Amino acid sequence: MKKKYGSIALKMLEEILRISEGLPLIFLDRKEFHRRLSSDDFSYSKFMDRIRRLEKENFIKIGDSANGLSIEITNKGRIKCIENSKNNEVDGKWRMLSFDIPEKYRNKRNVFRRSIKKIGYKQVQKSLWVCPYIRGEEVELIEEELGINEYVAYLVVEKTDIDEYLKELFKNTTTRGRSS
Repeated sequence: MKKKYGSIALKMLEEILRISEGLPLIFLDRKEFHRRLSSDDFSYSKFMDRIRRLEKENFIKIGDSANGLSIEITNKGRIKCIENSKNNEVDGKWRMLSFDIPEKYRNKRNVFRRSIKKIGYKQVQKSLWVCPYIRGEEVELIEEELGINEYVAYLVVEKTDIDEYLKELFKNTTTRGRSS
């Protein structure tokens, strides 16, 4: 049941993000919103339960505005969408992350590590993570959400002495456009 909820919730988050086109708020006329939900073969109560759950888990913020209902996708919601993105655009450069997050922020460090793994980073050394995909904005968003910007270094590297090792590490992933 939880897995089914997760995929439905993710689809809802992705749709909210797509509709908002990167803008912070979506304004909907409350009456029109309810009318659309009531039409067709749609379960209004299940939908609202999912919306409330997304809000409770801090993936979205819901409020009233002068224009009606406002829904704001949070950074946490954006990160969830990013983690499940299949966009693997490459340009022949390596994205490297090095971070030294203090022990007092252990939970944030663990969340950061899980998030960067989900977006395609692989650990090369204890403090060095690498990815061939263009992910700068995504990493920045994760850093901001966790408040760890000062502990993370993001590098874009064209050539490295471990290039062959990195190519081998990512050989089973999509690397279209990667120069040899």
